[in-house]
This record gives sequence, structure tokens and C-alpha cells, in this order.
Amino acid sequence: MRHNDFVFRKMKEQMRNFLKSDKTSIENVSRAGLVISRVTIGILWFAQLFWKLPPTFGCPPHFAVTTDLSSRSTGLCDWVGLMTLYSRWPLHASLVKSLVVPNLAWMGWIIFLMEAFVAVSLILGLFTRLGGVVALLQAVNLYIGVSAVPGEWPWTYIMLAILGLIFLAIPAGRILGLDAWLRPRLQSGAESGNRLAKILLSLT
Repeated sequence: MRHNDFVFRKMKEQMRNFLKSDKTSIENVSRAGLVISRVTIGILWFAQLFWKLPPTFGCPPHFAVTTDLSSRSTGLCDWVGLMTLYSRWPLHASLVKSLVVPNLAWMGWIIFLMEAFVAVSLILGLFTRLGGVVALLQAVNLYIGVSAVPGEWPWTYIMLAILGLIFLAIPAGRILGLDAWLRPRLQSGAESGNRLAKILLSLT
């Protein structure tokens, strides 16, 4: 009987150790997968900056936008022009046409810097939740504006939006990212009543 009790306890201990090590392995794989995904999507956003580099944003002289699918413009002017032609929402098309098109020389900077922030945020794991919000909003904007362009695959923009939502929901920068370094420093400020620290902490 004592021998059986000893064997049972030994088996129980071995099973507990196995489950513990298995759980650790799963957590490590999950962490590695999240870091790889975050950095890869960040590189994707970074790569998309090169066809719209300032100060011209890849546009022709005078920032002439696309007005017809058969004679397209270049760079950011091409896609902004396509939004005025193929946006799924007439109000969205009207806003782009009246607000963005005539001011593209400086609004291009906003678009460029916004997407550059997403890239830096995800690659470095810096304020990753804010990066997720910006990525989500820009992806929704692109879905509304250009997913109906002939030859475009709408699911491209839906997937970009979902990825942005994932990085908003999951604080990926806390794993091998600058958010992991920032959080303890912001936490102390937030606990002392610093409102800015509280806001920044929620974005990590």
C-alpha cells in the first residue's frame, strides 16, 4: 500500500511538472509569436512609406490628383484622387475632395507622419496601443476610400483594420518593447496623481 501511495504521488508530481513546463512552453511561443507579428506588421507599414516620401509624396508637379482610372497620377495624389472617385461613402468622397485635395502639400505630412508613427510604434513596441488605434483608423479610412477601386481586394483593408484592433486590445509592446521599460516609470507618476502619466500608461 505504501509503495502504491509513493508511486501515485510520484506520478502526480511528474504530471504537475509536465503541465507546468508545457504551460511555460506555450507562453514562450505565444510571446515570441506576438513579438514577431508586431515587428512584421510594423515593417509592413514602414515599407509603405517609400512610395509617398515628402516633400512631394510621390506626386507630380502642382499635386495633380487622379481624376480618371485610365490616366492615373502618382504617389499619394493617385490614391487621394481615387478616393474622390470610388469612396463607398459620398460624404467621405466630398470631404477628401474639398479638404484634402486642395491642401495636399501640407496634409500629406499628416498622412505620412501618421503612418510613420504606426511603423515606429509597432517596430519598437512604443505606445503600441496608440499605434493600434491609428492603424485601425487609417485602415478603416482606406477601406471606405479605396476598397471599391477596380482591381483592389477589400479584405486587404479589413485585415489591416483587424490587425490594428488586435494591437489596441493586446498590449504587445510590453513584451520585448519599449512599453515594458516605460510602464514602471509611468506607473509611479500615475499613482502620484499625474494625469498625463495616467493617459500615457493607458496607451502602453
